[in-house]
Amino acid sequence: MEKEPECPDEVLRRLPSYEEIREYVLRVSREPVVLPKSAGRKGLLRHRIKVERVHGYIARNVLEPLRTLRNVLGVSFYERIASNALPEGVSAKEVVGRLLGKLGVVEKLSREYRLRISASFDAVEAGELYREYVGRVMSIVRRQADYIELANRAIAELRRTPCVDPELPVVAVAGLPQVGKSTLVSAISTAKPRSSPFPFTTKEIVMGHVTLGLARFQILDLPGILDRLPEEMNEIERKAFIAVTETADLVLFVIDPSEGFYYGLESQLNLLGSLRRWVKADVIVVVNKVDRVSRERVEEVSRAVAGVLPGAEVVAISALRGEGLDDMLSAVARRLGGASEREQPEDEHRRG
Repeated sequence: MEKEPECPDEVLRRLPSYEEIREYVLRVSREPVVLPKSAGRKGLLRHRIKVERVHGYIARNVLEPLRTLRNVLGVSFYERIASNALPEGVSAKEVVGRLLGKLGVVEKLSREYRLRISASFDAVEAGELYREYVGRVMSIVRRQADYIELANRAIAELRRTPCVDPELPVVAVAGLPQVGKSTLVSAISTAKPRSSPFPFTTKEIVMGHVTLGLARFQILDLPGILDRLPEEMNEIERKAFIAVTETADLVLFVIDPSEGFYYGLESQLNLLGSLRRWVKADVIVVVNKVDRVSRERVEEVSRAVAGVLPGAEVVAISALRGEGLDDMLSAVARRLGGASEREQPEDEHRRG
């Protein structure tokens, strides 16, 4: 059973780079430590306090955020989204595990050198031990600099990813680029994804919420997916593929029926057939832009859909003009087990 997710953009923090950690450590080394007059063995105490400051910085700003990232990656959806942002074959979980293992040694070194400094003969020996400690710590951090950068890439991607509530159904709006997915999501929720006449305008997953009678659900506007195998997809397409396969309880597959549509009907039907193999969720086929084509063309497309997905529910709409949205939302509510009639949407848009 997966862990309850922590919302990435609420809990994740960027890690400081090697250069930022180095600058902090140099500042700690240069700055004087003010001690009360009553303090004994001041030379030793100053260097021990500097060790504690270096350790505290790494613990708060590196190890603690890494442990939080590890918790977020306990959810398969987030783990796959994070890994998708990394070079091919690199696992976000493995990056975090390596960093925690290597940088976790700093905690052991800090305990060791605090004790050694406390037991040192004088301030000169304490200073030598402190410099030795800093050298060892920075050597460890330097060797992990590339992995820190990878972790920050994963964190940045996750902070752009919506927080999916496991208690609410997820309706994913999928299809090729330019079929009107963003227009549809804008029409039925307060989520306002960017629409454009250019392909692949939607590069991120955008979430909205819809209350429909007794049913409340999350709706995801996904980047477009081309008609090709998952291993041939680019990073943006894989993001949509991960979301639809990991989170969707219901898929609205949007089709542009226009005969002049750039990608054509055949590519859309091929993708529909592939999607049916990829996901376990129910699929409702939404024929959009019906205001631009004849009724005969809509019927022709519906028959073609039945040839690919026998028994599929097909709903004709114009998201731009608001036509057919009541029928579509009623179909969604039935599939989700909620109300059969549309109420005025009480939508929220929340990232993270």
